[in-house]
Amino acid sequence: MRRAARKLGWVALLGTSLVLAVYGARGAAPGSSLTMRLAGPLAGPLAAAQWVRVDLAIRAGRTDLALARAQTAFALNPTATSGWFFLSRHLAFDLSSPEREPDAAVRLRWVQAALAIAARGESTADEPSELAFWQGLVLARTAEVDPRLAWPGGVVGMWSEAAEHFERAARGGHPEASAAAEMARRARDSR
Repeated sequence: MRRAARKLGWVALLGTSLVLAVYGARGAAPGSSLTMRLAGPLAGPLAAAQWVRVDLAIRAGRTDLALARAQTAFALNPTATSGWFFLSRHLAFDLSSPEREPDAAVRLRWVQAALAIAARGESTADEPSELAFWQGLVLARTAEVDPRLAWPGGVVGMWSEAAEHFERAARGGHPEASAAAEMARRARDSR
């Protein structure tokens, strides 16, 4: 009898969750995920807790675990610009640092992964112009700190792409992006 009641309880919980997810999808914010809708008002705090766990994995040197935990945090709250920025910054500045990673090909892959994370976040985050601006900063920094990376077009290509990201951020209303785009174009043209 207890076993049947327990199963019935789980079925009722699952059914209620699915009804709430479907019903909640009609008024859901753009970019919200099914996981976010199922978690409801707990999605934000759960995502924040998951970001703490991501940081702990990073500090333990467990990049694989950090990336897996970050995916859960993104599922809980894909609109949080800070999460996309946090992970992208770790990949672009920590893992791709010439002091940390001697292999230029590996550094290049980390920079590309950082840009891909930021681009993915740009499509769902509350502040997409911040992530567009960030992508420009990543490329500008890489052009200055690691100019020998095998980037398409070399340093000139990095500065050109940085200017494109800054211009996109400016179109999105970022207050510093127009000046940054001009600076990137001047850096590109001086090469």
